[in-house]
This record gives sequence, C-alpha cells and structure tokens, in this order.
Amino acid sequence: MKILVFSDSHGYTNNMVKVIKKNADADLIIHLGDFYRDALKVQDMFPNNRVELVPGNNDWTLEYPKERSIDIKGKTLFITHGHTYNVKNDYKRIINRGHDIKADAVFFGHTHKAEEIFSDGMLVLNPGSISVPSNGDNPSYSIVEIKDSKIISRVCYIK
Repeated sequence: MKILVFSDSHGYTNNMVKVIKKNADADLIIHLGDFYRDALKVQDMFPNNRVELVPGNNDWTLEYPKERSIDIKGKTLFITHGHTYNVKNDYKRIINRGHDIKADAVFFGHTHKAEEIFSDGMLVLNPGSISVPSNGDNPSYSIVEIKDSKIISRVCYIK
C-alpha cells in the first residue's frame, strides 16, 4: 500500500498533480488541510485514486471532521491538520492523542515544516507544505508505504 501525504496546498495544486503523475502506483492520497478543496480538485482529476482529507485552520467548513482515524492494512492512521493540537509550539498533545487512540501513525500539517519522528513506536509525520514551505525549504510531501505490517515513510522535496 503506497500513500501520498500532502498538506498546506493553499490553493496551488500544480505540485500535487506532478507528484501524483510521478507516483501513478499510489493507492491512496491523504490531504491534511489548508485548502481541503485542493484535495477535491485532485480527486476530480484522478478519479481512480482514493482521496482522504481533513480541513485545516484556513478551511471554513463543517462538512468534514477536523480529525479522523483511518484503518489501512491493519494499521490505524490518525489524520488531522494539527492546529487544534497547538503543533507550532510542541507535539505533546498530538502525540498523546495518537497514543490514546492507539494509532500506529499520526499525520498532521499546519507548521509548513516537514518532520518525521517516532514516539514509543508510533510514527509522527508532518509532510510539510506542498506549496508554501517555511524557512525557505522546497515544497515537500511524504510517501508512506505499509508492507509486511510495517509503516515506512520518507519526506520528499520538489526542486
């Protein structure tokens, strides 16, 4: 199972489209908010790809829940934008939430900075921003694979 994880596209879908075309074998696309409508555009452009999404702090909608747990190949993925967990200050609250619900991985955005850490075996992943990265970084996203009951991830940058 190959998953593309995007966040913080802010109305710019060109980079997502390039990444999806380059990774045509992806089974799932996850968008972590800011702007969730970009995920809907991508879903229209690639109707054969499954797309899961949550809204961010710049998404004014009650149509979608702000956080979700998705079960994939026996693994629980907790997805949220991150702003309600104060992730710009620290990751304690979001990590605790992940452990509370027994998630195997927590995916969030909001900081526009890519980062991957582990907390007691739980993957904590921020793919950064696919359009407006922080600190002069290049736009980024993550590729996550679930195989042989393991979650393998890597942050990728667009040059």
